[in-house]
Amino acid sequence: MAHTEKPDPSASHVEDAASIVKGDCPPYDNFAVLAEAAATEKALSPLKAARVYWKATFWCLFMCMGALLWGYDSQVGGGLLSVPSFRRDFGFESGPDNYILAAQWQSAFNSISSVGGMFGGLSLGYVSDKFGRRGAVALCCVVSIAGILIQFFTYPHKNAQLLVGKLINGFSLGMYVSGASSYCAEVSPLALRGVTTSSVNLWIDLGQFMSNGVIKGTGNWTSAYAYRLPFALQWIFPVLLLIGLPFAPESPWWLVRKGRVEEARKVLVRLSGEHNNVELQLQQIQETIRLEDTFAANTTYADCFRGINLKRTGIACMVFVLQQAAGVVFVLGFSTYFFELAGFADSKAFDLGVGVTAIGVVGNLFTFYTVNKFGRRFIFNWTLCACCVVLLVIGFLAIPSNNQGARWAIAALTLVYNFIYQTGIGPLGYVIFAEVSSAKLRSKTVGIGILVNSLCGMVMNIVCPYLVNPDEANLGGKVGFIFGGLSVFGIIWAYFYIPETKNRTVDELDALFERKISARKFSSYKLQDEDLVHEEARK
Repeated sequence: MAHTEKPDPSASHVEDAASIVKGDCPPYDNFAVLAEAAATEKALSPLKAARVYWKATFWCLFMCMGALLWGYDSQVGGGLLSVPSFRRDFGFESGPDNYILAAQWQSAFNSISSVGGMFGGLSLGYVSDKFGRRGAVALCCVVSIAGILIQFFTYPHKNAQLLVGKLINGFSLGMYVSGASSYCAEVSPLALRGVTTSSVNLWIDLGQFMSNGVIKGTGNWTSAYAYRLPFALQWIFPVLLLIGLPFAPESPWWLVRKGRVEEARKVLVRLSGEHNNVELQLQQIQETIRLEDTFAANTTYADCFRGINLKRTGIACMVFVLQQAAGVVFVLGFSTYFFELAGFADSKAFDLGVGVTAIGVVGNLFTFYTVNKFGRRFIFNWTLCACCVVLLVIGFLAIPSNNQGARWAIAALTLVYNFIYQTGIGPLGYVIFAEVSSAKLRSKTVGIGILVNSLCGMVMNIVCPYLVNPDEANLGGKVGFIFGGLSVFGIIWAYFYIPETKNRTVDELDALFERKISARKFSSYKLQDEDLVHEEARK
């Protein structure tokens, strides 16, 4: 994106990125357009960008709506296990008015959506590149409606049918989150890219909050609608998306790649208004694609793991690995359990669990300001450190097993942890993994990242209960030592590999990665200072 404000003549930009061209491809030499576009983008503040590109911001937030279902589904699966009528209809009777859902079905219901999400995220690259960003979301909606339909009409004790419905819906969820991240990265101007991509996590939190509220309202019903209504409410969002999709603009990047330049021009006019230099914006997209084509003309999933793209894909995946290593499933998944240990009644513990998700929403809203003020690398690394400290404190507090004061402190720390997590590594993961990929491979890299996210979440949902529950390892809060230790290794990795992508255009990021610049120097590196020549690059 570009704005008509006069470019800053001192703005640094690549003047010799062709020095990194490989093979026999002709060197790229039209850097004037990229330099001018980069300067005008960087001259635009987030507030002014929000005013000028308010339509782009609106459609990015709209396309992120599907991520709400990811959060809703992840929370409703575990929440329904506490609903008596759900256990009655899908479990077995262990005593008078006492029903239990078999452990294997608990694990299956909790993890099957993640399995579907892995395949959904991985398939996004093909679907999105072939049918466009809007086409991918439309397919998500249709698949999601079908999956929800199967769940809603599942009769009692037809556990396998419910499992199939959750698997199908999970497939759409993986595509929703991947597609939203790709769309935001391509439609947003540079000044708002961090805000819109981090809003993916905000929608996930809103979905979790909504799920907790719905189950609280219906959980005590004795009819099957105690769990059918929570399923049915999910229909609202794919229907809203399908209604709005015909009016949503397609990604101009995708249109240019498909040779539909005139359509891309119309989209840019619509998103930024007639007062902006649309021709410069269009040229920036065209020239960036041309520059990337000098590195590789065609792309496959295998290209995500070749050359410098292997590093970019690794970063996109590791941000989600680090989220799980930081113990998010342990702390937030067992927050209600810690509240019960602190002496709260079951109903009050559940109310506090709803409060935990509300705090997460507030934390995400803070990110809208901090992501541009302090940058991606700074916030991610420091909040990872803070989460590590909280985890270790929880571990130490859990050593005295019968200390009521320590239990209260652990319960309070779950609130502190969630606020820290949701102001940092939670939303920033979605920002970083969308920005580090090249424009050519974005949909594929983002899909692989969501696959890793789903896989890690599934593993943690299986492992954590065995570590915490009294009838298994019975470690309780001492599991904080395990995740605290993992976080230490994560902090070291993040220091060396998480780059600062703030205020970097797509072509600048391409050049920085191709030159193998250290992640610690991304923010300060002056691209024109590199004095390589074409002949040296070809050697």
